[in-house]
Amino acid sequence: MQDGSRRRARLILIVGVALALVAGVGTFVYASGAKSDQPVAVPTVAVLVAAREIPAKTTLTPADVKLQEFNLDAKPAAAMTSADQALGKITIQSISVGEPILPTKFADPKNPSFVVIPASFIGPDGAPAPNSPNYRAMSITVPDPNAVGGAVAVGDSVDLMFTFQFDPASKFQRATPTQTTDFSTKIILERLPILARLASVYTIRVDALTAERIAYLQSAGGQLAFLLRAPKDERASGSTGATFGDIYTNFHIKIPEKITQ
Repeated sequence: MQDGSRRRARLILIVGVALALVAGVGTFVYASGAKSDQPVAVPTVAVLVAAREIPAKTTLTPADVKLQEFNLDAKPAAAMTSADQALGKITIQSISVGEPILPTKFADPKNPSFVVIPASFIGPDGAPAPNSPNYRAMSITVPDPNAVGGAVAVGDSVDLMFTFQFDPASKFQRATPTQTTDFSTKIILERLPILARLASVYTIRVDALTAERIAYLQSAGGQLAFLLRAPKDERASGSTGATFGDIYTNFHIKIPEKITQ
């Protein structure tokens, strides 16, 4: 009788231990499954991207860019991660909305690009602001002897001087008796920025109306010359032009006389 009771007790103990083991294994399996169902955190990094469509030859402003999170393994190797790395630089290629900003999108410092319309005249939408100057980029040819010996470089500020021979009788129906054919020289434009240079061909920024006038002067003959300004010199020249009368009066040039035998 006692042996039977002992066997039943042992059986109950064994069954209890087995149930406990099964419960433990089940709990472990459930917990493991629950952990595996949880999403694994993917490391990300902030990348500088275009906040809007950016055309080529655009000076980047804060409104052009924004930071966007990228998966770390999807980040382009050379992508910029700070606005300070891009602001003020000039694009040489267009950049689409959301496209990462890469150094290859900008002009090489050794071969700088230029913008036709300065950033100060660009509106929040990237288009020229209302009532901003109708700027154009145009090229003119100025030989080295007339361009400070070829020392004029990109980024310099110059005055443009024009000299030509003027015949009043060919231009006016009623030339006065005091008017005569002579050379005339005048500084016609001041503080022109040099945007680009290729040998003796210079690219300057002017408004559309001025571009037409310069094109006329180039076609009419005469000579163009650059006067190089010192950095930050924004003063007006105050010049009024020069003809022989002005030269004679101010420089006291001696007038040649005929020799009679």
